[in-house]
Amino acid sequence: MRVGVDLPADIERALLRKCEELDISPSEFIVQLLEWYFFKRKRDIPKEVIEFVNFARKKGVEKAKACRYSDGKFCALETYARLDIDAEPQPLHPYNCLFCSYFSDRRLEEKKDVKVTAQDAEKAYQMAKLAAQIIVKEFGDKLGYRPKMKIEKEEREIKRDDIRKLVEDW
Repeated sequence: MRVGVDLPADIERALLRKCEELDISPSEFIVQLLEWYFFKRKRDIPKEVIEFVNFARKKGVEKAKACRYSDGKFCALETYARLDIDAEPQPLHPYNCLFCSYFSDRRLEEKKDVKVTAQDAEKAYQMAKLAAQIIVKEFGDKLGYRPKMKIEKEEREIKRDDIRKLVEDW
């Protein structure tokens, strides 16, 4: 959602001065001002909700700083995904990082030299086989899968042309 507000020049200067004093960006100041306004209007907001929102914001900021694709202020994936190349990059909002599906923690060391053994492959195969059986059993009719109950065998004579074709294709 995008909200546009036209401010007179004197209010804009006062807003920028206040942002410099608090050492925050103007967009963060506006977000905090709106949150303060709505929290002030609704005095019956439970304390748990306020704590939850503050905790979510704190975790979002932590994720923004720890993400491999972010420098804490801008997201590289979001910036490069924009179609308008000439547009200025938008600063990160903590809630965007909180629910980002591309989050990759740079604090964790990458797992290198992980070797898959035959036992691991066999376990994965057995689990996939079991999962497929469960899905077919539970959702087979909805998926349109109907196994054949009878195996049809074709008995036909082997002809000389068939053998010649097999040998040539070998």
